[in-house]
This record gives sequence, C-alpha cells and structure tokens, in this order.
Amino acid sequence: MKRIKKILSIALCAVITASLFSGCSSKNESIDFIYPFSGNVNSFDPQVAATADEFLIAENCFEGLVRIRDDGTVRDGVAESWEISNDGLTYTFKLKKGIKWRISEKSAVTELMGESFNPDITADDFVFALQRAADPSTECPLFTSIASIENAGEIHSGKMAADKLGVTANDDYTLVIKLKSADEGFLNAMSTAVAMPCNREYFNATKGRYGLGLSYSMFNGQFYVSSILESSYILRNNKLYTGSHPSSVSDVTLNIINEESDVAQKLKSGYYDCAYITGKEYESIDDSKITVTPYSNKLWAMVLNKNRQIFSNTDLRKAVCLSISNPETQQHSYLTKAGGLTPPSCSIEGKPANEAIGNSSYSQDTEKAVEIWRKGLEEEKYTSANLTVIATEDMEATAKQLVQGIQGSIGKISSYGKEGKISFSLKIDVLSQKDFDTAFSNGEYDLALYCFESDSQSAVTFLGDIIKGNYLGEIDGIDSLMNEAQNAAANDSAAKCKTVEEKIISDYSLLPIYYEASYYAQAKGVSGVDFHPGSGRVSFINATRED
Repeated sequence: MKRIKKILSIALCAVITASLFSGCSSKNESIDFIYPFSGNVNSFDPQVAATADEFLIAENCFEGLVRIRDDGTVRDGVAESWEISNDGLTYTFKLKKGIKWRISEKSAVTELMGESFNPDITADDFVFALQRAADPSTECPLFTSIASIENAGEIHSGKMAADKLGVTANDDYTLVIKLKSADEGFLNAMSTAVAMPCNREYFNATKGRYGLGLSYSMFNGQFYVSSILESSYILRNNKLYTGSHPSSVSDVTLNIINEESDVAQKLKSGYYDCAYITGKEYESIDDSKITVTPYSNKLWAMVLNKNRQIFSNTDLRKAVCLSISNPETQQHSYLTKAGGLTPPSCSIEGKPANEAIGNSSYSQDTEKAVEIWRKGLEEEKYTSANLTVIATEDMEATAKQLVQGIQGSIGKISSYGKEGKISFSLKIDVLSQKDFDTAFSNGEYDLALYCFESDSQSAVTFLGDIIKGNYLGEIDGIDSLMNEAQNAAANDSAAKCKTVEEKIISDYSLLPIYYEASYYAQAKGVSGVDFHPGSGRVSFINATRED
C-alpha cells in the first residue's frame, strides 16, 4: 500500500494552519498541540497498524474497551465495566450505550452505506475486530498480544475459521472473551490497536479498501483525522465523542519531519509541545524544564555478512563473535549492555521482555576464539582474511572499541595446522547514515554495527522483523520456532522467544551489543501526555499546557 497522502492547495494549508494557531492566543480557547512524526502512515485500519505513526493515530482516534495510563491505571473505554473470572480465563465487558462512529468524509460513507447509516458501537464490533486480528489473512502485527484468546493460535495457523475465536457478543452491549490461559497483560492488549472496534457491515462494504484514506475510514476516539496535508496530518477534537474521557485539546498537528529537522531544539524552544528524541539529542538539550520518559527500544548489534566467503563458515563467524570486545557503557548514560536481542521496551505479560526472556547471549572468550579460528581456517585453507567493518559517524568510537578484541586475538594468528599461513587485516569504514544504509542494503560489508528499532511492545514482532529483514540469511528451523512463538500461550511466550533468540545468536551472524534508550519529552509547561513507552502510542487525550 502506498503512503496515504492528499496534497491540498497552499491556500487551504494556510487557512487550516492559521485556525490551528489562533487557539494558542486566548486563554479561553482550547489548546492545540504540535508533535513531530515521520508520516509513515499506510492505513487507518487499527488491525494492520505496524508503524509508530499508525499506532499514534489509532491511540487518539479510536477507543477500545479500556484505556491504560502510563502509571498502569486501567480506565473505562467503550466498556463501562468488566468482570474477570476467578481463574482469569473469562472476561465479561459491559459496553456503554449510544457511542457513535465519527465519519471524516460523510459523503463517501453515505455513498457506500446510505443516508441512514449511523450505528451504535456494539459488542459485535469488537468480536469482528478480534476475529480479523486472529485471521492469518489480515497479517496483524500485534496478533501475539491476543494469542491467549481461546482458539487464536489455531485460527492464526489456518487450522480453524475465524468465527471459532473465543469471543462472543451475548447481546449488543455484552462482550465475553474466553482465554486458553491466564494472561496478566490481557487488559493492556485490549487498550491497543489490535482490539479497536471495527464495524462488520461497513468493513465489508469497502471491499478491501477499509482504512485506505479518509473516504474509507471511521473513528470512535476523542479525535479524528480531519485533513491530510503535504506537510502534516490534522487531528481534530471529536465533538461526537460521548465517552467518559473527553479531551480539552482542540487540535493536534502531526508535523511531518525529515532528516534535517532539528527536533530537539524545536522542543527546547517550545515550538513542539512534545517529541520523541534520541539519547544523543537528550544529552545535547541539557534543559531541566523539559520532562522526559526514557525507554530502551533499540538494539545495536554486530551483523556478520554470511554472503561473504569467509563468513559462510560457521566456525569463522563464531570465532569473530567470541573475539569481539565486551562493550563499554560508561561513555553514554543511554547505552546499556545487551544480554539478548529483544529490547526492554517490548513486554511479555507486563514485564520488560529482556527480563522475562533472560540472558541469551555470551561474553568475549578470546582463547576459545583463537582455537575455533584455527579450526575454521584449516577447513577452508584460507591464506588471507581482510575484514571491513562499517559504522555510522556516531558509532565510530564504539566500533573501534569493539574490534580491539578481534585485532588482539584472532588478528594476531599467522599460521594454522601444520603448514597453513594466514595474513589478516581489518579496517573500519565510517559512513554517513545515508551511505551506511546503502552499503548495508547492498551487502557491501563484512561486519556492520547496525541498529534494530522496535516500533511496538511485541517481542515476537521485533524478533520476526529481524528474521524477515533477511539480515541473517538462512537459519535452519527458525521459521518453525517463530511460528511456535507467535501462537504461544501468554505464560509460555517468554520461553518460546528465548528459544528463537538462542537460535539466532547460535548462528553467529548477529551479536547483540547495546540497548539504547530513547526519550519521550514534554516541553516546558506541558503535562499529561501518555507515551506508553516503546509502543508508539502517544496519547494527547489528557494533555494540558500552561502558557
């Protein structure tokens, strides 16, 4: 799907922008917010939301059964109350009556559904939404968060029809969800994009176009997408919202940024009300008036290119991995040593994924590395090993520190076996981010210090993205292990993810190095923005600003 973008006239942009900023000048008016985002929006369909920008829109423009604040407080959403059985396997939700859909482009929906189409949000909207999320044809990125629902795994693997999911509408306003195993994080899942309502009749009428632009979208949250401009998306307060938590924010301008945008300085100046910033940007701001919420959603790893002849040998890859120096973390507060692949921003049963999974990596062992290096050289009969490491400018010092172990161990080996001779060289190519991305994409490296970033809180999704990204080449059995992780019960998810991590790491094509913390930041006077760290679900519903 192509990115949703409607280019309106300059005059229209000016009128809308002027109306947005006019609200800031009067204390009697509702406030508006400006937030930078990348504009990576392919659909408004919550069940297929995959990018941080799509999660942000789903968070503000839809309302699920419940809402969860950053402090963990569970609040009512479309459901006015809920009960959980003593064994934790049955959730019964009572829905509010009279909750309506907000339609951005009325004429387009009227053309599809007729003038009288104005349905309440009912229990069937949640039944259908969850059935869609479990259906393998939807390819829902957050499926694993609902895998604990009865029959979800069987449906997702194609063994059952979606209507066999353990979700039932007892009547229009009573929803019953049955789990196959207790899941401490289930209510949290019900507050995310995967469980946002979807009207069955309207979805079918769009004939595969649901969510593809405002003409095929409906919203039920405190905001709705009113305009898509060349440089921004405009969210307006939904005056038809009759739920328990209306927002005092009148408009949110989602300002599309590029590589040259100085987000940190615009945050410091107050142009942006809040923003996502990197650890490096946070250190550069040095402003106590900016409040931040840290979270670690990035994994820095050393990737070995298996398409290079020398690294087609598992022993030679293993020797290099074992010789890499243990990372130093004292230089930057936002870097911590990675004990596995999945970053802490991902969660499993409400816990940081790295804690739930445990350590799956290994530390430097130069003695063993030398032994295995000689063994691999004997197998291949190589006479030279010339390695090129690529790194971005920001990570040059880190790359130099990591390769010291290689140079000081296997790099000093000049002979192997009875008569084998080997020459060794290693160089670091420091590249701009753009040139690094090109070189990495084209496979023009032996080793690359690469950053993997998680866009959601799903550990399985993060691991799946690493595998699907084809960074590692072929790993026997990995697809089967991933399938087991995707369909695992909540209480078995950590163990299945650990098995996947161990399989990847034991291939010695990727060595985890650091977790990097990023920061959600609020400008001076701004409070109440819920960031749901690591999920992309920035919520402006409770936001306030003191001018």
